[in-house]
Amino acid sequence: DASGMKCCPSYCGMCGGFGCDKRPGGAMNCCSGSITKSCSYSPPPCVASDYKPPTPKPTYPPSGSCPAGSIPDVSGLKCCPYKCGTCGGYGCDTRPGGAASCCTGRVSNSCAYSPPPCVVSDIPKIPTNPPTTTPPNVKCGEGGIIDGAGRVCCSYTCGVCGGYGCDVRPGGPSKCCTSNVTRSCKSNDFPCVAEEFKPTDKPTEKPTDK
Repeated sequence: DASGMKCCPSYCGMCGGFGCDKRPGGAMNCCSGSITKSCSYSPPPCVASDYKPPTPKPTYPPSGSCPAGSIPDVSGLKCCPYKCGTCGGYGCDTRPGGAASCCTGRVSNSCAYSPPPCVVSDIPKIPTNPPTTTPPNVKCGEGGIIDGAGRVCCSYTCGVCGGYGCDVRPGGPSKCCTSNVTRSCKSNDFPCVAEEFKPTDKPTEKPTDK
């Protein structure tokens, strides 16, 4: 065909392209869009056996978000097994591993929990002690950290409470995302709405001279 990647029987006259279904042999033999079998094992129509996808030197996004043995796509947001050579893009279904390993359109699993292909995850290190950035007028309770707005508390295991990427942190969206949180931290169940301190000690009154 025009790409040099696929072969049709000679009686087609031309392989693939407009009007391929009208040629001798019909669409089954003369159209190349759905051809997947290798010419090493099958007669035409087939994928040329000497075709080798380009194997560029893999590049990794900063912070090494892709797991070992995998490469990122052009966006740097998704990873494929190294054997694909290139992650996603045109012709991904013809690379070693096929569409299931090398195409990224439907990839949604986080690399924090699944092997490639997966969505990269820059998971912050879990602090050994809860951060001390909680505003002085709110409380999260033991083991809690406050979000950037100072309104919602998450478990310290999330590393960061709420914000972009909360769904891929340890604990997942149910523990680390804050958009739909309404329960009070009186429940001692994270995430929760932070409680305000209410001092119970009355200020000491100065004695008055009579």
